[in-house]
Amino acid sequence: MGVILFIVGFSLGGEDTDILVPIKTLFSNYQPVFDKKVVRQRSFGVLDKSYYDFCKDLGFQESSNNYKAVNRLGYLGKYQFGSSTLRWVGVKNKTEFLNNPLLQERALKALISKNKYLLRNYIKVYNGKFIGGVRISESSLIAAAHLGGAGNVKKFLDSNGRIIFKDANNTAITKYMKKFSNYDLSRIPADRKAKVTL
Repeated sequence: MGVILFIVGFSLGGEDTDILVPIKTLFSNYQPVFDKKVVRQRSFGVLDKSYYDFCKDLGFQESSNNYKAVNRLGYLGKYQFGSSTLRWVGVKNKTEFLNNPLLQERALKALISKNKYLLRNYIKVYNGKFIGGVRISESSLIAAAHLGGAGNVKKFLDSNGRIIFKDANNTAITKYMKKFSNYDLSRIPADRKAKVTL
């Protein structure tokens, strides 16, 4: 019977461990699994999905949870980060990023923190409202910002749903808003200076 060792996940200001990644994943093509018992969060009101669920579902949407994925436009990893976003969260080496699942998870957490900061006033004003037929929540706006950037999310809200950004694959931010509206991201702080640290 083998033993699997785990490295404790990252934190951007919280006390809790958010993700556990098997050591084996840092050195092979093995697809890591999360320990749901450790990372499962409390639900509040209608938020019945956790940060773990958000990571798993967003990763599946972006790359089928493949840390090694590179698409035709050069977007990288499980969450399909572009070059400018990687720089924004403090990742300098694309090869290291692509080969390091823990780094990818930390990059997502930093990106969520930054987008929460940029959208903080919009989250307060629009949470629970319907814009352009879409129910707005914190997680829906964060997912939409992941797809199209916080600026395009603001344009959607400021235009009362008339300006809808679509990416190079013709995916609208409203698709992400609908798909990711029910997740509890409260444990991730809003932080404009959030960066990946190893």
